[in-house]
Amino acid sequence: MRSFLVAITLASLAIGCSVPSTKTLDTRTSQTFNTNAKFAVDSTSLVLSTAVATIGARPGATGYSWLRIYFYSFPPTADDLTAIANGNVDSMEARWQKFAGKHDNSYNTSHAVIQLSVDKDSKVWQVDMSIPGHSCTIASFEKDVSSFLQDYRFDGKTLRLKSKGAHLCDMSVNSAPNEKFEWDIDLETSVFAKK
Repeated sequence: MRSFLVAITLASLAIGCSVPSTKTLDTRTSQTFNTNAKFAVDSTSLVLSTAVATIGARPGATGYSWLRIYFYSFPPTADDLTAIANGNVDSMEARWQKFAGKHDNSYNTSHAVIQLSVDKDSKVWQVDMSIPGHSCTIASFEKDVSSFLQDYRFDGKTLRLKSKGAHLCDMSVNSAPNEKFEWDIDLETSVFAKK
């Protein structure tokens, strides 16, 4: 009887060890999103230390998605990480918005977004850049997109992007002076689907 119980116990342990847990262990930390990205528009310069990438459908453009990389001057918290896993950066955006009341200009120098329009094969068709108060399509033609994507790989889950350059944005449609956009990005990061 004792041998039978030992055999049942060992079999139960073996089965228990071989069945994967339904709860996935998430080992992401704020360091997972570390980067060193530089942006500038005319005299405004930013050096940002966190990058969070999401992908979601592009409304009105069937078969295309927005692949967005959000850059911040601060790391995500544990609550932010939970939201980011679902492609949601609302809590990060809310933390950035809190800088708006400060008198040290940190609101204007703590956030940037690079937005790529990608098709179902992950080919990039357009690149937009924004920092607080400034936004521009910096690559809308194939040659400009190719020049922007100095090192680009996206497999649906991981993004590798290296790009350094400048673009003079024509602001005449807004009756404003042209603005010079500059960037220096070198990152490899997970991309989270919007849910």
